[in-house]
Amino acid sequence: MLRAESADLFEMRVRPLLAAKCFACHTDARMGELQLDTREHFLKGGKSGAVVVPGHPEKSLLLHALQYSDDRLKMPPSGKLKDDEIEAVSSWIASGAVWPENVKIAAASEYVITAKQRAFWAFQPVQAPKVPQVRNRKWASSDIDRFVLARLEEKSLGPVRSASKRTLIRRATFDLSGLPPTPEEVTAFEQDKSAGAFAKVVDRLLASPRYGERWGRIWLDVARYSDDRLNSERDDPYENSFRYRDWVIQAFQDDMPFDVFVKAQIAGDLIPNPEKYQAGLGFYAMSPEMQDDRVDATTRGFLGLTVACAQCHNHKYDPIPTRDYYSLLGIFRNTEIHEIPLAAKDVVDKYDGQKKKIEKQETAIADFVKAQGQQLAEVLASRTAKYMLAAAGVGGQAGPKLDAETLTRVTKYLDDPKKNHPYLKPWLAERAREADAGTLTKTAEAFESLLLAANAEKKRIDDENHIRLGLNPSREDLSKANLVSMDRDKFVLWEDLFGAKGVYRYGDAQIDRFLSAEFQEYLGGMRSQLASLKKELPPQYPFLHAIRDKEKLAEQHVWIRGSEDAPGEPAPPHFLTILSPSQPPKFTRGAGRLELAEAVVSKSNPLTARVIVNRVWQQHFGHGIVRTASNFGAQGEPPSNPELLDYLARRFMAEGWSIKKLHRELMLTSVYALSSDNAEANFAQDPEDRLFWRFDRHRLDAESMRDSLLFVSGKLDEKREGPAVAFTKDNYRRTVYGAVSRRRLDPMLALFDFPNPNSTSERRLQTTVPLQKLFLMNSDFVMEQSQALTHRIESKAPSEDARIREAYRIVFQREPTPQERQMGAEFLKHSPWPEYAQVLLSSNEFGYVN
Repeated sequence: MLRAESADLFEMRVRPLLAAKCFACHTDARMGELQLDTREHFLKGGKSGAVVVPGHPEKSLLLHALQYSDDRLKMPPSGKLKDDEIEAVSSWIASGAVWPENVKIAAASEYVITAKQRAFWAFQPVQAPKVPQVRNRKWASSDIDRFVLARLEEKSLGPVRSASKRTLIRRATFDLSGLPPTPEEVTAFEQDKSAGAFAKVVDRLLASPRYGERWGRIWLDVARYSDDRLNSERDDPYENSFRYRDWVIQAFQDDMPFDVFVKAQIAGDLIPNPEKYQAGLGFYAMSPEMQDDRVDATTRGFLGLTVACAQCHNHKYDPIPTRDYYSLLGIFRNTEIHEIPLAAKDVVDKYDGQKKKIEKQETAIADFVKAQGQQLAEVLASRTAKYMLAAAGVGGQAGPKLDAETLTRVTKYLDDPKKNHPYLKPWLAERAREADAGTLTKTAEAFESLLLAANAEKKRIDDENHIRLGLNPSREDLSKANLVSMDRDKFVLWEDLFGAKGVYRYGDAQIDRFLSAEFQEYLGGMRSQLASLKKELPPQYPFLHAIRDKEKLAEQHVWIRGSEDAPGEPAPPHFLTILSPSQPPKFTRGAGRLELAEAVVSKSNPLTARVIVNRVWQQHFGHGIVRTASNFGAQGEPPSNPELLDYLARRFMAEGWSIKKLHRELMLTSVYALSSDNAEANFAQDPEDRLFWRFDRHRLDAESMRDSLLFVSGKLDEKREGPAVAFTKDNYRRTVYGAVSRRRLDPMLALFDFPNPNSTSERRLQTTVPLQKLFLMNSDFVMEQSQALTHRIESKAPSEDARIREAYRIVFQREPTPQERQMGAEFLKHSPWPEYAQVLLSSNEFGYVN
């Protein structure tokens, strides 16, 4: 992870957690001598030493405390954080634990946007720049070329030579389809000498169904698409996730205007003809469900702003007050997950009715088992002293009246000296000094009495709180219920013995042997009835994962320091202040999603068109005109050619927000047709090619790598749409149709830099590590494609030399040189054809685009 991305993670996820969960005890109070409000204090640590080892979560005390894996230290004491919150801290530590200088955790304050802040380039209206004059008129074939060339000529630089036709068609085919061209397509283009030869190639590729698959997948990076929920404990798939994915692919294939595409994902249920657009609501419905996620995905994805950095303080760098963040958060908190059926009403009613019966029966079973388990736990607890003495080996206590499994559990519990309560210290001390049986008996009986008293107190407190909650049943009044709480140490003791995973607690699969015959028969009957109900359940009808406005809308407040328990001033729903000409008006229609969508795609909004044309440019040229594609703020990079960016944004809106027209305009330029050659003078002044004087060579992304291996081997299954397919050895579908997991990303995808689907991603990283080459050398998948490629070649060419030539045509779309033919023949004298095919598939020429 880049340092800038680690800083973003701190701003959006870690800082709010520290403010909400650690601020009370670890700022001025300095409990444990630990203060967590500034970088200096954080690095100093507390009385236990440093709390973090940057780059090593597994060695960091902070993470152990949050995971509750350290028996001495479990933080926060009010309860363990959610899995995604702990994962955010772990990722932040792993990426270096970046805490920007001079950043202090503090409450929000009144915010006034200055004229200087409004003058920042990204917040200025999209201009209509004059096309510049250039000296090298022969090279510039379009206005885009003139904008690029003018910047080069300002530096006394010039573009390198043009790429060969083979290189150009290979580049274009990967860009628009994610696959290599066929040898026949390359030959046809090389032989076409007409002026519009390349335009025909681009038009053919844009019309191909492979285009939607390629560019749909690119958008899914931004949408943090996944086929399962964020669940660290078990696989938790979305039943119909693929319907959003397929909708996105088809939207690109149909060239849905981008402004409509955006509106559909924010408010597809609220615009005309919702049946065409409401599948887009999967953008939110399949969210990782983190507090800031929907605001972050909306503002980074569509606007290129890191608004989620303002959730516990005014944005450190950009003119975004905390109030603006909560005005957007309130919109999404006033929505709920909703399934939109794609079946007739009678089919839906039949399924839902049977499902409710099943859920009711499951609840009845769970309630019965819980009640019996609680009673059993109390019975077993009343014999705690005997179990303790038996565990200690005190004579005569391990008789037939003690349950063997329970004795094993008690023994294991007592043998572990690490406890989060002090009540076993006397017992452990007596055991350590090998006290006599009488002393041990007294100590065990005292612990038993304490345990039974704690259980009685827990029941009394639960009853009292039940009464208080009965008077204040709604969630908004929960904070006013004045609930009673148990002493922390006594609660830990109760949880250890009586809790859901307690020593004396037996669950559904374990409790039967303790029940009487009548109770066993009753429980067995309930289970049989449940099995019958499940058997009668019809197949799940198809539906869309969507969201809808809640019936009862709640007023959103600013949360002081990001804590829901500390509400501040009201934050009514409205658009970002910096993108409004004056104080933004309050959204008044429902939760405000439609008004938000309209504001996002308004032509007066200077960001949306700039952000998307920059994303498309980035895909074609390797990096954007703005290199931080999801951050157009002060911490992002400024545009290398602001006039070109505005020219493209204005043209894009004028051309009906058409992505396909934008592709065509970008690709039919001289700058797109440049070679990847180096030029020393250019490199000396612009080593990162920010001015686009050459084409940047790059490695195939994970999908293109896998799909290309299948394509050249002849095994690619081009079936479109449908449920996600696991990446098994029998899966030959395009990678876009493979299952993407938030819990366990496929190893090949991860190895080749597939993005983390838990957050919106602005671009693919380009790592080069030995494991990538080792994968190509040792993977069963690659070996299988090498074998298939061998069969394909042998079926087409009779002689060995002809097979070498055919291999080069298929894999590289060119003829081998005489030297390559000779080298191939020499290799094949000592090695079989599949190994030779694997060498070709593992080569840089196959895995890189020039």
